[in-house]
Amino acid sequence: MGHYPQCERAQSRQCKCTMCWGTQHGWKDAVKLAKQPDPTGRDQLRSDVDDAWRSAFVGKRNANQRTSSKISYPKKIAGIDSGLADLIDWLARDYAAGKHSVSQRTTRHPGQETTHTPPDGGSNLAPQGHRPSPEEAIVVRVEKLGSVLAEEVLKDIERAYQRPVPQTVKVALADHFWCDLLAQLAHVIDDGIKLFDKVPDRAAELIMKSRAKDGRIPVEKMVVRIAVKSVWGHIQNLTPFGWVAQVRRFVLVVRILAVLICKAPERHQAVVTYCLDPLGDQLTSETKKRLVKVLREWLPRTVSELA
Repeated sequence: MGHYPQCERAQSRQCKCTMCWGTQHGWKDAVKLAKQPDPTGRDQLRSDVDDAWRSAFVGKRNANQRTSSKISYPKKIAGIDSGLADLIDWLARDYAAGKHSVSQRTTRHPGQETTHTPPDGGSNLAPQGHRPSPEEAIVVRVEKLGSVLAEEVLKDIERAYQRPVPQTVKVALADHFWCDLLAQLAHVIDDGIKLFDKVPDRAAELIMKSRAKDGRIPVEKMVVRIAVKSVWGHIQNLTPFGWVAQVRRFVLVVRILAVLICKAPERHQAVVTYCLDPLGDQLTSETKKRLVKVLREWLPRTVSELA
């Protein structure tokens, strides 16, 4: 099973895609599902995820593993997929709430008031802190930031080379680079760095250390710095008004995109610890329990919450 219906993400867990350089793993499918007014696709995803979770914990092989402290990757994947399904459902509710609040505005005519109800029956159940405009919905912001990676940031890297980007660089970038970049940015911002102009350098430093620690394919320091500065600049452009405060709130978008774009979060501690773990408000209690069961060491906030 892939992370989403009609998605090849399960097959791409070892993907070394050089077409998109790893910038389009998963997130486009998630955005499409979240924006669909018909919940059938999301319901099917939820059913598949629950089936996979049950399947991961049955059978002779799993019975023999109960005495072992090692958690198998199928179990970790099933836990992660539960989190992904929750995030997509939350994004869908947020999107529907935004559409509803705009389309149900009151139009005044002489002597009467008319309230417009959304034709698609959008939900009134708005998540906490939802925006009143569909353009500001979290899923739309995730889509915009994802498009920035796939289009503008890649162009910045190409311009820096002033020649065709080597195939080895593309392969390296497809090896968990973009999700790591987003995770480290979220970590630096959340860490309370006082000078925001220091964020790119600090994030680049952490990315280099993280890749070395995890045994990822090395990426040239020049490429790392260009990519981080490009993404950081575009984040500021996406939050133009009172941008320091807005950037801090925009971390939610960064975290969600990091989880969605990562081809294998169960193998990427930075994404789980710095992005999925802080997204507790977007996850169900059942999913939190599943995640703690298979990835406890990577989820300090969730473990503390459930204690």
